[in-house]
Amino acid sequence: HHLTMFFTADRSKFGFCRLEPLPDNIRIDNRLLGIGANVMVFSCSLINGQSNEYALKISNDSVQKEVSIYQQLYADKYRIVQVHSNAFLFLHPPGRVVSKENILNNAHLIWNQIKKAHQRRILHRDIRRSNIIEIFNEKINSNEILLIDWQSSMEFGSTMKYNGTLSTASKFILEELAKNRDSSLECLPVDDCVSFMKMILLELIAEPFKVALSSEVQQGSYSGILGVYCQMKKSWKKKPPILFEVIDFLEKHRQHFNEDKLNAFLDQCLENRQSLFQLDNQQTDDNYFNQLTRQIFPS
Repeated sequence: HHLTMFFTADRSKFGFCRLEPLPDNIRIDNRLLGIGANVMVFSCSLINGQSNEYALKISNDSVQKEVSIYQQLYADKYRIVQVHSNAFLFLHPPGRVVSKENILNNAHLIWNQIKKAHQRRILHRDIRRSNIIEIFNEKINSNEILLIDWQSSMEFGSTMKYNGTLSTASKFILEELAKNRDSSLECLPVDDCVSFMKMILLELIAEPFKVALSSEVQQGSYSGILGVYCQMKKSWKKKPPILFEVIDFLEKHRQHFNEDKLNAFLDQCLENRQSLFQLDNQQTDDNYFNQLTRQIFPS
């Protein structure tokens, strides 16, 4: 049902306006793993005598760029095979969206994947919890954390219409979209870093703020999204948590960060992530981050 709907829906609303067969050795199971504005991800298996469960991603755009990025970042660690111009197989048991606990405990691992992409001049632009999964690695008998969905990614220096995350987008991006939602934007590595920090913040704040943010995102209200973040910050009667200060620092110096300064700042923030992720900070925590910001950009 989902596949038929996806392929036959009106293109202006969703999906393809044509029907093309996938390879006949792929059997799609009756389990939808994920759905987005332009993609659907299904549980599937191969008709080869084995009962292994895999993930199949079908898009209304070419998946060649995304497959290429996975190969650049992870080489042969994960078997990702393009089976159609608009579909690829992730030949690994399907994962699950990362838990709050594992986001906070493994933030440095997520950052390392973002940093590795930046070293290859790739911006993700869609960093949010739903695009980070936990997958089980049988060789080490443990879960691994993987940043997925590079469909919205772009190369450094590119200017194009924005189609990344809204819920964790930087203030610069949201303000530009509020002026003209169709404007072409040049995203910077710091925008990914802001999204990364905002993603963590959303795991810590009260549920009503998350509901309000989700509502503004669904309405496509850029000013409304900005307003929710302002309300979050103002909700602390005393000094806001350090995480807000880190986000503000990234936003303030958006145009001034080079690769070395940005990496050094995030690396050192995450070295003290136990303090970074606290909503009530001690003076020693404040002193640490104040000294760090002065080291990055001496006044």
